[in-house]
Amino acid sequence: MKNNLTYKLGAIGLLAIVLTTAIGQGRANAQKPGEHPHYLRARSDLRKAEQLLQLPDERNVKQEEIIAMRQVQLAIAKIDKAAVFDRKDVDDHPKIDTSLHHLQKFKAIESLLQSAKRDISLEEDNAAARPLKHQANVCIDKAEKHVDLAIKRDHSDDK
Repeated sequence: MKNNLTYKLGAIGLLAIVLTTAIGQGRANAQKPGEHPHYLRARSDLRKAEQLLQLPDERNVKQEEIIAMRQVQLAIAKIDKAAVFDRKDVDDHPKIDTSLHHLQKFKAIESLLQSAKRDISLEEDNAAARPLKHQANVCIDKAEKHVDLAIKRDHSDDK
């Protein structure tokens, strides 16, 4: 009887160790800094868009560029805060094509904003980051509207 009790206690102890290890590994895997790279891709795209918006352009689009750039910067700030929850390194200095001018530049910015939006719209398992990602999406939407206005102004000016 004593051996049977010892066997059962040993089995329960072993099961507890296995479960504790599995739960600990699951938590560690969910919070690995290398996971969810979409934060970093979105941020990189937004930084490129920000840098392109800073390139000199015609006066008729400058106001829209400034507003779009502010919205992009706000989106980056929101992503940075969300990335902190997942322990992401957000020190990013992407290179941009500085030879783009006028309509080419705005089309590139538009593409970068759409790409960033897709990346941060991916499923998020960290509840604390969800509101920040939503706020970043709102900022990107606003930036897109002003880039669209700049495209229209630049296009009408070129006619």
